Amino acid sequence: MLFRSADLRYPRQTLWADYFRAASGVVLCGVPLLALDINRWLAVILGAGFVLFGAFFVRTALRQRTRYILSPETLCADGPAGAVVEWKRLDRLKLSYYSTKRDRSGGWMQLAVGSAGNGTVKVDSALDGFYDIVERAARAAETAGLELSPATRVNLRSMGISVSGQEESI
Repeated sequence: MLFRSADLRYPRQTLWADYFRAASGVVLCGVPLLALDINRWLAVILGAGFVLFGAFFVRTALRQRTRYILSPETLCADGPAGAVVEWKRLDRLKLSYYSTKRDRSGGWMQLAVGSAGNGTVKVDSALDGFYDIVERAARAAETAGLELSPATRVNLRSMGISVSGQEESI
């Protein structure tokens, strides 16, 4: 576990891959809308794809501009949609796993943490230092006596992290 502050960011290669996916989607959905005479229903579908890929592009830009500062007392998301989580006031912790394959061999994790009176900080497993954040959040939940959901406990165990008093299996 970290005992000093750490400045964490999403890796450049991850961000560039997301920018490429977003731009490809915008082009693949936008060009037919501009260049072809298509029926209304196909235009609605392509328009929805254009908006979704555009939103993904904006989300990626926000991730690029946000840095996460992990300290023994707080987790701070310093950026356009910033928030601060005070570990001693932690009142919510959710660790979710999103599978990309039926056999659950591929996917990513997302951590959402929040403290009383402050916003929620969400980070995913692509973030450098994700394990350190999850471990610090688990220790704060343990100290606060926060009841964790069964899914969160399973996901913590899959990372090799246990929280005292919540080790029972599902």
